[in-house]
Amino acid sequence: MWQSRSKEVKTKRRDIGREFQSAAEIVEYLGQQKFTAHNEYFEACAQLIQKNGPFLVGVFRNQNLEDVFSMARECGLDFIQLHGSEDVESYLEFDANHEFGIIKRYVIPDHIELMREFFPSVTNTQKQGFLLPLLDSEAGGEGKKIDWSLINELDGKFLLAGGLDPENLHETKPFLQNVIGFDVSGGVENANGDKNLDKIEAFIVNAKKL
Repeated sequence: MWQSRSKEVKTKRRDIGREFQSAAEIVEYLGQQKFTAHNEYFEACAQLIQKNGPFLVGVFRNQNLEDVFSMARECGLDFIQLHGSEDVESYLEFDANHEFGIIKRYVIPDHIELMREFFPSVTNTQKQGFLLPLLDSEAGGEGKKIDWSLINELDGKFLLAGGLDPENLHETKPFLQNVIGFDVSGGVENANGDKNLDKIEAFIVNAKKL
């Protein structure tokens, strides 16, 4: 049995409560600049997550490094996820005490050569702090699938994103030898962009079958 970890982007507090019932292991918060570490909604959600168990991930894009770590500490994040052009080595050096896991998004196929060279040296899940690559499509969160056939060429361990949904998840099975979890957002949304809780539950059930 392949043990998968599913990570969904949450937008409403009630979504998170039902997420626990679905046994998701990672819940994600978008740490965009319009939000602050003092946002009452996020603080309430963070407390709920910390009490009930899933890992809490903050997603950032080209924000000040020190601000990112400050927010991560204040909000009790487990992982910092980078979705921009951040210098990964700067984050790893700044996190010398291994306070957080660092998730860095890479685009398939644009970054495939970089990843072939870079993956073996940066993926170390034996420490508290480590870099975990996330393989995604160019238009992250918009349901565009990546070429799954490329991922078995890569060394190391990583998360898989890019156009995943409850219906197509089983198609990834031949390409999962180095995948330790999934990242889904658009694939569990309604047409209006709201998260569909039934789709979230179906995704998690199907992921745990792989």
